[in-house]
Amino acid sequence: MTKQRSTKAAIAARFPPPGKYRWRAGPYEAPAVTLGATLHDEWRGDRVVEGFTKAPIRWPASEYRCCRGPSPLLPILCGDLVRAVCEEDELTVSHYWGVTRYIVERWKEAISGSTDPNGVFVGLAFKRDDPEFRKRFGYQF
Repeated sequence: MTKQRSTKAAIAARFPPPGKYRWRAGPYEAPAVTLGATLHDEWRGDRVVEGFTKAPIRWPASEYRCCRGPSPLLPILCGDLVRAVCEEDELTVSHYWGVTRYIVERWKEAISGSTDPNGVFVGLAFKRDDPEFRKRFGYQF
């Protein structure tokens, strides 16, 4: 009986209850790249793909040097991930891309160009209305 409970618990942990993390503007697709390719990260500049995340949405990633010890892989902020950061709430992005809410907040600041919460909100709204930005990141008109 404990094996069955542990299996159910593992499945419940991997897949949230229906409706907990809902897309507003999804679905999102990862860029088709291989290891060693270079992608432009909107937060950290050009990055080499060093692996893929183990999150529900597998995404190209590079090392994130944040502390001593082994560096974790952080998704490269490009393509549909930029659109998701602009459109979705922080919990949904952090769940599906396997990052913390702190990282999602830094991504929003990088895209909007502001560190003030009100400035981030306004900056993201202006970005979403910019036709060049919409075309670049695959928004549907």
